[in-house]
Amino acid sequence: MRKSNQKLGNALAKYFNKKYGVITYSGTLAIELAFKCLNLEEKANILVSSEVCYSIMSTIKKLNYNPIIVVPKDNLILTDEEISEVIKKQKIDCILLVHQYGILHNLDKKKYKKMGIKIIEDIAQSWNILKCQDADIVVTSFGHTKPLSYGIGGGMFFNNKEYYKYFDFCDNESRLQNNLIYSYLYPLCHKINLKKLIKIGNKVVKEQRKNAFKYFIELKNRNIEMIATKDNIYSNVWHRFPILLDRDSYNKFISLSKLYKLEYQQKHKVPNYGLPSLKNSKIYNLKNSDKQVILLRTRNVKINKQIKNLQKIFDTIEKDK
Repeated sequence: MRKSNQKLGNALAKYFNKKYGVITYSGTLAIELAFKCLNLEEKANILVSSEVCYSIMSTIKKLNYNPIIVVPKDNLILTDEEISEVIKKQKIDCILLVHQYGILHNLDKKKYKKMGIKIIEDIAQSWNILKCQDADIVVTSFGHTKPLSYGIGGGMFFNNKEYYKYFDFCDNESRLQNNLIYSYLYPLCHKINLKKLIKIGNKVVKEQRKNAFKYFIELKNRNIEMIATKDNIYSNVWHRFPILLDRDSYNKFISLSKLYKLEYQQKHKVPNYGLPSLKNSKIYNLKNSDKQVILLRTRNVKINKQIKNLQKIFDTIEKDK
């Protein structure tokens, strides 16, 4: 079981520019393993965006670290300026970067590493991110909404060092020792064809990028503010395409979307830092924009119909101005 895990894990690690990979039963466990392998001190300060999965916050608290939560100005991703602003005020031991919605964190990671700050990148919503070699550890997950999915939940941990010593593959002592993790590998009856998985992943990503680019062209022509740029549309996966609207346009957009049956999503109503377990955490709210986020669907949609509905919505909004 260990050999099969290593063989598949290492093969996939090369795809993400790392030497070694370990398959875990969830992305959450992969993040937990990443933190353990960094040998951080107790109460270490972990800088993380407010816009991440709640399980990430839970893992940070579980390991007795301090989450230093930063609320991004654009509501979605952190910038170098925002991270530097927090570092001036607060000691940071590790930065956990999540490429939310496939938006690339184009940060100067080498600068932070020179400061002695560790970096973990979560690429579960991304694909073909070749800049991950600057991160200490890379993690991902294989849910059904992710580019790489083999039908059941799972995660992976990628690094340039071997960390198999942290795994009790037979589950002999993992319940007794805090430094061991039982990996809960995929069932042996569940055969994974890596080449086929990557082929499917590339196909899914290609389709989403094509849809994202159609959104991009339409919105650019209308001068709608986008977090996306032409470059990172081609270098990232897009589960949802984010746009920014002022409050008045946002309210009209929501109302008209129901009328024209546009497929979209809104951000979660309750932000991560509103969770009871994070009540006493340090929060740096750098938000200085009143823009609201709309997430346009790119997956499993009839994109031409989506574009037509989008055109009708913005035509109506512009007429009302």
